[in-house]
Amino acid sequence: MDSKITQLKKYIDEAEIVAFFGGAGVSTESGLPDYRSRKGLYTEMEGQKLNPQEVMSHKYLIEHPQAFFNRRPKKDRVEPEPNDAHKVLAQMEQAGKDIRVITQNVDGLHQKAGHRFVLELHGHSRTWYCMECSRVYKPEEVEKDEQNIPRCPIEQGIVRPNIVLFGENPDRGILEKSKETISKAELLIIAGTSLTVNPAKNLIHRFKGKHVVVINNEEIDTRNLKVDLYIEGKVGATFKAINK
Repeated sequence: MDSKITQLKKYIDEAEIVAFFGGAGVSTESGLPDYRSRKGLYTEMEGQKLNPQEVMSHKYLIEHPQAFFNRRPKKDRVEPEPNDAHKVLAQMEQAGKDIRVITQNVDGLHQKAGHRFVLELHGHSRTWYCMECSRVYKPEEVEKDEQNIPRCPIEQGIVRPNIVLFGENPDRGILEKSKETISKAELLIIAGTSLTVNPAKNLIHRFKGKHVVVINNEEIDTRNLKVDLYIEGKVGATFKAINK
């Protein structure tokens, strides 16, 4: 493992532009679940005979808002904090390294760690909006009706997170910027993602640079993409080792 960490650090040091393409596995060490691992949210749903692409879709939200917002049991929410992956990437950027983050996550932890270049493919949960009048609310401002459905106090429309659901398209501007970022990078780090859904599984093929590194707990499909270095393990622990 030490030799792999040394090699990764060498790749980062040598690259003028680093594209970091991250998924849910980047945030698991912050206490957030992933989606498609053996214990992921979507795997759990499939075990309950639920189709994640149906239950987490725009159509399902419109037709079954009560079920959509009450699917998971209420728990005392602990605000997640950036882990070593978020922190070390931000520190590298602050030290002058051109590291450009493309994330499938909606948790905002890269920004919370201080990273300045973050493209959020699936939106974010920092703001919610009314589907009737487009009024914007912070999550703590959202009011809920007797069925626990978030409602706009003006229009009474459903208030939803500013995230991309199944059946919806990512923001075109973010998507185009992500394509440009990957195509310009000399090093592509793919971390904590299964690469099973669009646009993630297609975006990586825009890479024309020198080296591809994969950091993941489980093997992923990277056909038609030459991987120079594969590190099996946690993303945060890997970047903590780099920082040492």
